[in-house]
Amino acid sequence: MPRKPRLGVAVAVAAFVLAGCTSQHGHSPVQTFATPSPRLPTSSRPATTSPASTSSTLVIPSNGAPPGATVVATLTSSGLERSYRLHAPSSLRTTERAPLVLVLHGASGNAARVELRYHWDTLSDHDGFFVVYPQGVRDQWNASFAPGGVDDVRFITALIDHLLGTLPVDPRRVYVAGMSNGGFMTYRLGCALSGRIAAIAPVEAVNPGCQPARAVSMVAVHGLADHEVSFSGAQQSISAWRSYDGCPIDARIRRTGPVTHSVWAPCAFDTTVELYAVANSGHEWPGSSPPLAGHDPPSSDLDATQVIWRFFQQQHR
Repeated sequence: MPRKPRLGVAVAVAAFVLAGCTSQHGHSPVQTFATPSPRLPTSSRPATTSPASTSSTLVIPSNGAPPGATVVATLTSSGLERSYRLHAPSSLRTTERAPLVLVLHGASGNAARVELRYHWDTLSDHDGFFVVYPQGVRDQWNASFAPGGVDDVRFITALIDHLLGTLPVDPRRVYVAGMSNGGFMTYRLGCALSGRIAAIAPVEAVNPGCQPARAVSMVAVHGLADHEVSFSGAQQSISAWRSYDGCPIDARIRRTGPVTHSVWAPCAFDTTVELYAVANSGHEWPGSSPPLAGHDPPSSDLDATQVIWRFFQQQHR
């Protein structure tokens, strides 16, 4: 059962709301659970040539954001107005800073649908951590370093910086999880921000071609019946990440019905690499609901959100 809200998170969120409501950019309030589209710059020059904005513009519902609720906000990065959804936990210890989990949607997906279907908010309210759902430009992420493309690493970096500066977030406990194209981006962020992110969780994804400067813990989730992102490709990415992290060659393996859980530890700097392989599971976040028309049915054999959060709880910088 969710715990009773406490003063700490109420004060923190109130400060966040106040910052948004006193913004000098003059944006009108929006309703909670809206999904604003990113606004593209009017210039024809590539967005990546613009310097990162040092300020952000918040768009907050006029009635504020009580603990246990979600607000929609925007942040300007590389000349683009980018949106994200922030869920504040219903309870938070006043003497501690809370973890922050970023959850990235897949291609053609969106932040609102991920929030609805992956059920991170329930865990956030129960265990006291912030969840942010960034929105990709045109519903996708530039995870493959496409030249002239949107600089999503810069956007996520600016977003983390902003949230660390406005909310009681523990900088040692920042995590990223993502599905499919969002999982590719999760790998990329693990590489680019290896000194800042405590752990990553790519789901139905492979590494787009990057290497972290230092060891980063990872838990991967992949369906053996995924015909869009092959399990063999995921295995190659996980093997490479184990090498980056200096992990043991042999894994500790546990099989529970159709789920095989492999653990490689201890790795460098006390990091860990894990894999949940799910038989008969396709290209979908296991345990998500409701199902989506035209998508593979979510596996009921594993709750990916639960196992990822349990893994994140054990990792810190």
